[in-house]
Amino acid sequence: MARISLDCPASLPGIPLSVLSVPMENKYKCQQCLQVLRKPVQAQCGHRFCVHCFKLLTSAGPKPCEACRQEEIYEEPMSILNSSEAQHEGRCEYERVQCEACQASILLKDKERHNERECEERTLNCKYCKVTFNFKDIKAHDEICVKFPLQCKDCGKKKIPREKFNDHMKSCAKSKSACPFSEVGCKTVVENGKLSDHEHSSTMEHLRLLLPMVLSMTRTQTDALGSGEWQEDSGLGLYRAPEEGSGAAAAPPADLEKKVIALENIVCVLNREVERSSLTLEAFAHQHRLDQEKIENLSNRVRQLERTVTMRDLQLSETDQVVRELQHCTYDGIFVWKITDFSRRRQDAVAGRTPAMFSPAFYSSKYGYKMCLRLYLNGDGTGRGTHLSLFFVVMKGKCDALLKWPFSQKVTLMLLDQNNREHIIDAFRPDITSTSFQRPISEMNIASGCPLFCPLSKLAGKSPYLRDDTIFIKAIVDLTGL
Repeated sequence: MARISLDCPASLPGIPLSVLSVPMENKYKCQQCLQVLRKPVQAQCGHRFCVHCFKLLTSAGPKPCEACRQEEIYEEPMSILNSSEAQHEGRCEYERVQCEACQASILLKDKERHNERECEERTLNCKYCKVTFNFKDIKAHDEICVKFPLQCKDCGKKKIPREKFNDHMKSCAKSKSACPFSEVGCKTVVENGKLSDHEHSSTMEHLRLLLPMVLSMTRTQTDALGSGEWQEDSGLGLYRAPEEGSGAAAAPPADLEKKVIALENIVCVLNREVERSSLTLEAFAHQHRLDQEKIENLSNRVRQLERTVTMRDLQLSETDQVVRELQHCTYDGIFVWKITDFSRRRQDAVAGRTPAMFSPAFYSSKYGYKMCLRLYLNGDGTGRGTHLSLFFVVMKGKCDALLKWPFSQKVTLMLLDQNNREHIIDAFRPDITSTSFQRPISEMNIASGCPLFCPLSKLAGKSPYLRDDTIFIKAIVDLTGL
């Protein structure tokens, strides 16, 4: 007899039970071929299969597990077999791998996050100067980066490159420095931008500080000159010290006294100019305060006008909404809903962006029931992916207190054949015990209708129901008894 091969190619079903000399537990059997497992895989429901049998089972798409059904423990989605479950080996998220940079041992599922956020040896580019460095050196680089943004503590300006920070400090209007007259006694520390204002407003004070120094220098020079005499030599005025034994000191020259008197007169004139400038500055300051008050009043008025315009815009938007509703509104219980751009709306429904859409409201009479339709272009519930689902919704109206509740009128829903031949029609009478047809408490009751209203296949190709990318849906409410 030929020897049975016990190798494990993935293209064969299980190993025959005849190779065993003793009975085997069922957990080592393939749930499909009922032989000894060959290259076993385990589904998420817990049952085991040969890899060949599993791929054969799932080749046509996801399939319910028959073993789960037989054991009566069927539970979606755990009991759905999927071909991706047989491809786990070699891609396990919990496999440990080694980081090539820092040699750390990490889980495969964390590798990308580790490489991007955690690895101490990962390479980064400075977002300011574009220099390349290791992550562990980031703080040291920030301390020397010439493009690193700094903030001026005086003016609050941000994002100043380090290479330009010194230039900014020299020109910053908020940076403070000592008054140029600090050497003669002015103790004011003023912002660079206000230095000129300080010099103008403190001119008198600066002159008072300068006057004693000027007078002291004048007296010193006068005393020095008084102890000697002037001698003309070749047209040059030269000073000669007094000789020993000479008599009384020579008198100071008259022209020096004239210069002192002239300087004193200049100081007086400057004082008067300073006083006049101070009065002018006070007048300007008063006018500035008046202008600021006027600007504040105008700003308040502008803000009030902006609020008024905003309120008008809201009212206009509400009015536009009411007008749009009135344009499509009917009061006889019959409503035709035109839906354009069907292909785009259907794609939005399939993608989950806009699964459902509501029609404008319509009424059974001028003061009757308020209603609308709700349409799922990719189906809802049992019709999802295969049918159009159409539902009827009772809405909260202004005259509900005068109407009979629960709502009990027959409702007919139609998808119109645009060749006027064969409309798709569905009709129902409300279940008066359902909350969907009681008097509404909120804006809308729960929708009720037809989840399997129309197969999507009827809208494919040259469908008479879909022309120019447009469909028409008609609702008729039976008014008998109203």
